[in-house]
Amino acid sequence: MRAGPLSNLDVIQTLNENFVNTSVLLRDLSELVNSDAARVRLFAKTLKDHFVYPVDIQVLSPEAEMIIHQPDSKLPDSELRDDRIQRYLMLLTAAANGEVLDFSSETEEAMSELDLSLRKELMEVLNVFRGPGNGYQDYTTVEIDATSFEQGGVLIIDIQVGEGEATGSFDLFAGDTELPTEGIPDDALASKWDIPPGDTGQIRHPFKHGRRFKLGATGNWFCEKGSTNAFLAHISVVPAETGKSD
Repeated sequence: MRAGPLSNLDVIQTLNENFVNTSVLLRDLSELVNSDAARVRLFAKTLKDHFVYPVDIQVLSPEAEMIIHQPDSKLPDSELRDDRIQRYLMLLTAAANGEVLDFSSETEEAMSELDLSLRKELMEVLNVFRGPGNGYQDYTTVEIDATSFEQGGVLIIDIQVGEGEATGSFDLFAGDTELPTEGIPDDALASKWDIPPGDTGQIRHPFKHGRRFKLGATGNWFCEKGSTNAFLAHISVVPAETGKSD
């Protein structure tokens, strides 16, 4: 966790602004359960009764009532560090709103269905991208206006690449960013690279307040320079007030 979600600045800020944060070892809970302080005993007993080895995420109310119990081992595995961070941010926002968002028994298909029930559609874009040549960027730019979501949320971009020659790479930037023309896009907020012809991908990005974004679509560095392909992007937001955001 320290090398993943807990190293992320958005996660740190969310925790500091919405929670009283602490950590405790299981072996110490037994002593705390026998504490002379009644309130300490109450919290320690709730934590101990629900603990799942080795790392357990528990969010309690001020009355020591369980709001969310999410063993870290039950968070969906992902090869993408950003995806794990986004899911943790969703979990925290739900907890801050007193709501439960439990990933422990959710399949990816079920999570997608849940997303669909909460999403507010922004736009659908059909356009073309081209191969930029190795080491370069040649973005087709899509402007995204999410300023109406004043409390923030999670921006979700579902991408489908056409059957043409080029393999697609997609980068999400802040709305005021000047998109690069070469090199790795270090300023990107989130990315989905190397989507082959006929395949799909998704970008998710939590944001704290209404803002604008730019989606840059380009061929990857391994396709032939000048080769083209189409892409279809469905762009939506899960608003923060639904309990799924950062």
